[in-house]
Amino acid sequence: MKPISTLHSPRLVLFALFVLLAFPAWTQRSAFVADIQPMGVLPEEAENLSIVDSDLYCYASGVLLRAHRIHDCICGFEADTLWAPLGEQVEYVTRHPRTGDIYFTSRDKKDRSFLFRCDAKRHVHRVKMGGGFLFNKGMTVEHPVFTTDGNIMIFTSRDGFGFGGYDLWYSVFDGKRWGKPRNLGNRINSSADEISPSLYRDCLLFSSNGLSDADGNVTIYSSRLISGRTSGDTVGTLQIGRCKVQKLPVPLNADDADDYDMVFDTLAGRAYWLSLRSDNPDASRFYSFSGSLDGVLLWGRVTDKYDNPLPGVQVYVRQGDEAVCSTTTDEDGFYRVYLRSGQFYALSFQLDEYFVEYESVNTEKKEGEYLIGEARRDARLDRLPLNTRIYYEDLFGPDACIELSDLGMERLEPLVRYLNDNPSMSVDLILSNDLTHDATFNALLTDQRLLMLRNWFFRHTPPTVKFHLRNACTGAVTCSNASGLSRLTVLINSEL
Repeated sequence: MKPISTLHSPRLVLFALFVLLAFPAWTQRSAFVADIQPMGVLPEEAENLSIVDSDLYCYASGVLLRAHRIHDCICGFEADTLWAPLGEQVEYVTRHPRTGDIYFTSRDKKDRSFLFRCDAKRHVHRVKMGGGFLFNKGMTVEHPVFTTDGNIMIFTSRDGFGFGGYDLWYSVFDGKRWGKPRNLGNRINSSADEISPSLYRDCLLFSSNGLSDADGNVTIYSSRLISGRTSGDTVGTLQIGRCKVQKLPVPLNADDADDYDMVFDTLAGRAYWLSLRSDNPDASRFYSFSGSLDGVLLWGRVTDKYDNPLPGVQVYVRQGDEAVCSTTTDEDGFYRVYLRSGQFYALSFQLDEYFVEYESVNTEKKEGEYLIGEARRDARLDRLPLNTRIYYEDLFGPDACIELSDLGMERLEPLVRYLNDNPSMSVDLILSNDLTHDATFNALLTDQRLLMLRNWFFRHTPPTVKFHLRNACTGAVTCSNASGLSRLTVLINSEL
């Protein structure tokens, strides 16, 4: 398949051998699918990823490349010598899941791509589809993929019979031959280009630069292949191409890059695709991730108590005692992570000088047409005022008791939690007690209670918090009126 014009520049990279060093597999996490693994740089014309047995294929600059996989490692792309001799210019290969025959595409001298089949005896046959105007006019076939039972073939063609540019088509096998090609319809096809189909479970994956939310980039989408509904607009005799189309979320699609040619290796539990991302805009990068595509996009917005967005909030995702991932809110306070479905997660939202907020989420996905589910968790963070006096009264027991009362400890609990959430703070504790008319006694009582407060805070806050004690009764006339008032004044300062 020729690349979409927005994907690549016309510059050619001439080579006969491109070696990609072996890359260790990304450690598969038990709960989380989000971080992508860059696998290496391929020439900017790279396209047509496919998996045949234990080999990964792609086509670049007139050469069919093959990389052998050992366990989860890609051991090197090199010029293919196994299937390339089948045609003058073999651009794509795949295996039929039922017959085991190899299907491949090859271009003729007029730059038309046609489909061929190679049987077990390595006899090559031109694949013919059931008559009709399109095929008799020489409809080209590119990038074919098959359903698990082998009865439906999805492919790409751009012969001017569809909605414009490249379109996705399908053909049904009747036991003897492939039927008349049929367009997948305008839910999937646009006036621009739809390319690189692949199948994941019962979903069709493809790339498009013409759907409404593609934003001018080549973007990976998914759609259930066959709908169970029987009403509405049908495509041919089967309910194909009628389901809703979903744009795959970040990080499977980049916000500002082209993503295409996604294939899924069921044996390794790993997806591969090509992407032109900002870290290397001049060449196709080869990416992968391990785990299930059938996940849940968790997203939300973090604000302060005045509903202002909070950028830079660290969002941590945990499952049990395991920290499975983290991300940071953007300038508008939004975050997003991609999680496995059917799991329970604990979230925490942390920002310096704010309380930590905790949430939980169950990623049980509702039944529906979308491959990837969605869940939302917003958070609102509060803070204690810095460099502003905070007053606490009557924290101690009756009479001249030195210990904090139960109510006093309960009232100080938010302060303790705040200091645990922000362990780099400096705290001034200013205490006054006016229990009797004896100013000296009130000052001594205040000293004892300050020491007790310091020890109590030391037991309940991180050692990095710095406390400064001040007795407000020393030499103060106001501490000898026997008002019975006990007041703790707290000033919090950031040590950052």
